[in-house]
Amino acid sequence: MAKQTMSRSPDDPVNARLGEVLEAFMNRVAHPRGRALAFLTQSSVTVDQAILMHHALTRPGSTPTSLAATMNLSLPSISQMLERLARLGMLRRIEDPADRRRKTIAVTPKARRFLRELQAVRSQEFSAGAAALSPAAQQRLVAALERALTELDADPSGGEPR
Repeated sequence: MAKQTMSRSPDDPVNARLGEVLEAFMNRVAHPRGRALAFLTQSSVTVDQAILMHHALTRPGSTPTSLAATMNLSLPSISQMLERLARLGMLRRIEDPADRRRKTIAVTPKARRFLRELQAVRSQEFSAGAAALSPAAQQRLVAALERALTELDADPSGGEPR
């Protein structure tokens, strides 16, 4: 018999507590050093722009409209970010040969390099923030997070409440 995963509503007390604990943990291990934010500032890229590039990278063929829907932002906001990232050489707009009005967004090698470097900076930041945990607590945390990521990867809803 297959194991069935029950999705919890955001209003569920256990899910709400999980959200509170994750938020507190992330604040403790990430933000105090500010290395990731400094990296973004030095690169002249905002957090929203980095998220936009990540979505464009992981969803090839994205359009401005699909990115706006994914990020829950207005199309004018996305268009402004795309323009700025194109000027920085991070993204390209590609015209659809069948419909010249339709544009898809492509991530450039410069953006791929930027996202790899940002990931490395963030990973180092998280590792440094969690270094005060005992080795046993670190092992348990890694195991729990790996299990959670496996479940999220298997979730066809993409993590959205059912």
